[in-house]
Amino acid sequence: MIAFVRKHKKVSALLAITCVIAGIVIWEASARVRGQLVARFDLARGHYRILTLGLPTRWRPEYTSLLRQRYGIEERMVAGCIVSESLLAYAAGYNAVSTEAANRKFGHDIFKEARTDAIKSMNARPPAVVR
Repeated sequence: MIAFVRKHKKVSALLAITCVIAGIVIWEASARVRGQLVARFDLARGHYRILTLGLPTRWRPEYTSLLRQRYGIEERMVAGCIVSESLLAYAAGYNAVSTEAANRKFGHDIFKEARTDAIKSMNARPPAVVR
């Protein structure tokens, strides 16, 4: 093998570059599946989480607080406003598995319930006065 590499340096370099590029393409394409696998691993250890990204809505702090207090579900912010396609796919895969497992565990759509309660709570509060 070493003799082949020494005789065919250009072929070996081309093969190495091709393997690196193929690895990057496969890594990017597998983002959703990787997210699903990590979610299953976290659930097996008893960790219920949701991954969030983007600009938060006005009621998101209340929403995540309700999820944590009522059900022990943590929020992990993985990105701000600039999100790559692979990170978006990873978070979607992760959340698909974790939300389904949490809803199954608690017997109803806890995320919809927490969202509705958070919005009601935010609408009931008077607007903050900035001075």
